[in-house]
Amino acid sequence: MKIGLRTVKTALGAVIAMVLAYELRLDYWSTAGIITILSVQNTTRYSFNVAGLRIGATILAFMLAIFSFWLLGFNPWAFGLFLLLFIPLAMQLRLQEGIVVSAVLVSHFLIEKSYSWYWLGNEFALMLIGVGVALLFNLFMPSLMAQIKGFQQEVEDQLRQILLQMAQQLSGIEKVPTWQHLGALLTVIRKGREWASRQQDNQLLVENDFYRSYFEMRRNQYEMLRQMQANLDQITLSLKESTAIRELLAETAASLAQPQKVQHLQHRVARLQDKFDQAPLPTNRAEFESRAHLYLFLLDFETVLTLAGDFYDKVILNEK
Repeated sequence: MKIGLRTVKTALGAVIAMVLAYELRLDYWSTAGIITILSVQNTTRYSFNVAGLRIGATILAFMLAIFSFWLLGFNPWAFGLFLLLFIPLAMQLRLQEGIVVSAVLVSHFLIEKSYSWYWLGNEFALMLIGVGVALLFNLFMPSLMAQIKGFQQEVEDQLRQILLQMAQQLSGIEKVPTWQHLGALLTVIRKGREWASRQQDNQLLVENDFYRSYFEMRRNQYEMLRQMQANLDQITLSLKESTAIRELLAETAASLAQPQKVQHLQHRVARLQDKFDQAPLPTNRAEFESRAHLYLFLLDFETVLTLAGDFYDKVILNEK
């Protein structure tokens, strides 16, 4: 059995919340621990959002509870009226995170047959202790950078493999499993983007969106690579331009971790496009179609490089 960090934080936080509520001589002190359990979240930023929503929902619930108990007395019918008013209004105000907890706190008014200032203060203190302890524990989140960098390396390995396989297919090698690697690439990009978002949401005072933007850039490149492969599959003839494109793909694969090479590769693509424009017209339909698909392949590859170039230019600008 594996006990994770969140489980440890939840258990310890619940104990501390209950001890605090007990030492402050609050009634229903165990409720503070339950609120802590419900308030410990996966990320620091989301925990603060949930805390704010629950406090807002509590204030709304107390106002509606006072009205319901004043109108119908302290009985189940009044509690039902409270829920009838509170739940749809909380949903409309997007305070649904606080519905269950607030309903529990209001049930204490029903049990005690009172909504005096004492009981209002008691229940609000339970809420503040519960969410406060949860927020304190959620400030301590482990860094996910090792996992994120691992996904980054895996993405670049997959990209390198895909580019080399495209070069092989241009050489006439059949049954190159590029589509399979494209699927694997998308899976890794999604995982990397998810972990990068979690890491970003744990940094309240530091705004560094590098890795989330990085995986977004790779996601856009993936779409271009799919189009490149679709065009590549339509090429039925060996063309003289293929040799230069194979070399370009191989050089790109070798320099994925070198942002300074992007501009050089873009210049090479531009020169290849000029050669296409100056080349003699095709002599038959098969050659025409193959040349057209190869040219589209090159245009999409240019977009792949442009996406990388724009990303790294933005990084350099932000550093300045």
